Formats: sequence, structure tokens, C-alpha cells
Amino acid sequence: MASSEDFRQLHRRAARSLIRRLRPFAQPVLARIRFRLRGVLDASAEARNPTPRQDPLLHRLEQLEIQLQRTQIAVDALRLDHGDAHRALRERLDQLGKDMLSAQARGEEALGGQLREASGHLAGMVGDRTERLLGRVAIPLGGETLVRMPEGYLLLPAEDVPLLTAMVEGGGRLEPGTVAVIQAILREGDVVLDAGANLGLTVLPAARRVGPAGRVIAVEPASRAAALLRRNIALNGLEGRVTLHDCAAGAAPGKAALHVGAISGHSSLLGQPGADRTEEVEVRPLDDLVPPGTRLRLAKLDVEGYEAEAWRGMRRIAVENPQLALLVEFGPDHLRRAGLTPEAWTDLFTSAGFTLFEVDEADGSLRPVRPLAELGKVHSVNLLMLRDAPSAYPELRFA
Repeated sequence: MASSEDFRQLHRRAARSLIRRLRPFAQPVLARIRFRLRGVLDASAEARNPTPRQDPLLHRLEQLEIQLQRTQIAVDALRLDHGDAHRALRERLDQLGKDMLSAQARGEEALGGQLREASGHLAGMVGDRTERLLGRVAIPLGGETLVRMPEGYLLLPAEDVPLLTAMVEGGGRLEPGTVAVIQAILREGDVVLDAGANLGLTVLPAARRVGPAGRVIAVEPASRAAALLRRNIALNGLEGRVTLHDCAAGAAPGKAALHVGAISGHSSLLGQPGADRTEEVEVRPLDDLVPPGTRLRLAKLDVEGYEAEAWRGMRRIAVENPQLALLVEFGPDHLRRAGLTPEAWTDLFTSAGFTLFEVDEADGSLRPVRPLAELGKVHSVNLLMLRDAPSAYPELRFA
């Protein structure tokens, strides 16, 4: 489990990433001001011809530019909250630029004073707004909602109220126990497969955990979810370590009808209660998506009842990776639609040498799977499947 200090560091990194991503909103106004300030101080510097290190005004300009960069966050926060306030801030920034330009005629001392005044004003104006923005859990952005999680930010469909509610109540986590297990298994440089990646709720934690040298192979067939996931990967600067395949995982290549549910992540190649539409998707075996010879540490299969078919399509992967760990969703309702009994379903994995453990979503601890008669009564549970002894995973917690 990650420590509180780890989460604070992740939050700081996510905040810096958000600042970079939101920068274009305020760039036009701030660029004009920066250009004017440069012109004023360059003219003054040419007249006196000091070195940049000796010029206190250029030092003040650097400080002011830092404040201007922070102001970009405030501009966007105001845009989200209130159009009139956003326009007022733009007018204030324009006026500051004009004041700086006119200060050149009043001499160096007046210019220095103007810089100090502007810097102080911007610092006070930005501080509270920036902290409020970064402290938010969810920010509405029209058709999507930007939600903060410990590893970064996700764009979620604004119409998916149940998911948004669960994310807000969970502090940016939907399945905290599963995420804790993923983080405990993975190490720097590992490769992980996420079939049923949805919007990135487990992709982001996995990508952060494996680091720049690692890789996440994500598979998501639903067109809206896959499009948002692609944007989420870019939003968090993870293009270099996440590969997205917008297709379904199955036993053989082909085409199939995906039943798309109103709740993100509740889409299935099987008949799905509550599905309001279907879309044709490509089906590919996972063996085709993972290059031969890839050392795969973990594979997550959460494909709404199609897990057995996804598993049949990754036999080469299983042979090449004898120490592979699996995270698989078990749902009795899904199995009934697939025509499988719990006994037949679990035998697919136990016959391949896996020992099954249930994931406690409250704290990420693991316990041996309960008897099948009782397991068949649960609504849904994520199962961790290991070939190695539990002692091979020192960061996992077994009850």
C-alpha cells in the first residue's frame, strides 16, 4: 500500500501536470503581456548595458513571469466558475501590460516599482484561486467531467452520474482494493495487460507504477470509452508508456456486436441488461496484441462476462509467462449469460496452475476464494490468480 507521503507526491506531480495541460486557456493574454514586459526591460537594459545576472529588473521579470504562469490556472478556474469574473481578470491583465509599457517613460525606479506592485497583485490574486482549483475532486467541462485521482486526472462522461458519484465518494477511486493489489504486484519496468481498460481507472495507477521503462497494453472496445481513454492518456503525459487497442478481447479474430450500457464499463459482447444500443467492434485474441517474447507481469481481465473467451485467446502469453499473475472479474450473472457454471469457469484457471484469491476492495487484502456454492451468490468480485507462492509477492497482504 502506498504511504500518505507517496500520495502527496503523486498529487503534486498531478497538479504540475494539470498546470501544463490547462496552460493554453490563458496563453494568448499572458503572451501579450510577457512580450510587452520583455520589450520594456530589454530597452532599459540596452541603455544601461549590464549583464542579465546584475540586472535586478530582469530578475523581477523572471519572478513576475512565474506569477503569470500561475495566473493561467486562475484564468481557467474563473472561466469554469463565472464568465464575468473571467472577463474581469482578462481586463486586469491587459491593464497591467499597458501600465508596464507606460512606466518606461517614468524612469527605471518607477518601472521597478511597477514590477513589484504587479507581482504582488498577481500573487495575491492567484493563490486562493489556484488552491481551490487543485483541491477540487471534479470539474465540469461540458460533455465531460474532469476528476482528480491520486495518480492524475481523468475525463469521465458527464452523463454517467453513478460513476461520477462513486469516484467523488471514493476520493478518486472506484475499486481501491484492486488498485492496491495492482500497485503491490507491479514493479518499475514491468509490462501489464489491461483488457477492459474502460476510461483508465486502473491504467493510470499501473502506468505510474511501472514508470517510464514499463509499459501498459490497454484494450477497450467501446468507442466513447476508448476515445476518452486516449485523451486521458495524453492528458497525463503517458503516451510513451501506454498502448491502446480499441477492440474487444476474444478467442478468435472477427467482428461482434457490443452491447453498450448506460454506465461506463458495463458494455459486453454478451446480452447486457440496461444496454441502450449496440455497435460493431473488432474482436482480437490477446495473443495478437502482445508481441511474442514479452515478459508480462500482470494481466487484468474485466470484460463483463467474456473473461473465459479472453483467456482462451491468450494461451501463448500464458505459456511464455509461467509467473504471470491474473486479475479477473467474477460475476455470476455474467456467467449465466455466457452459459457457464462457476465450476466450469474457475476450472479454466485452476487447471492452468493458478490459485485463486478474493480481493477485499476495502483495504486490498487477499483471502482464499470461498467455496463455489457461496461464491456463486456474490454480485461481483475481483479474483487474483497466482501461479507462484504468495511469498513471491512480499508487498501483497494476505488475510
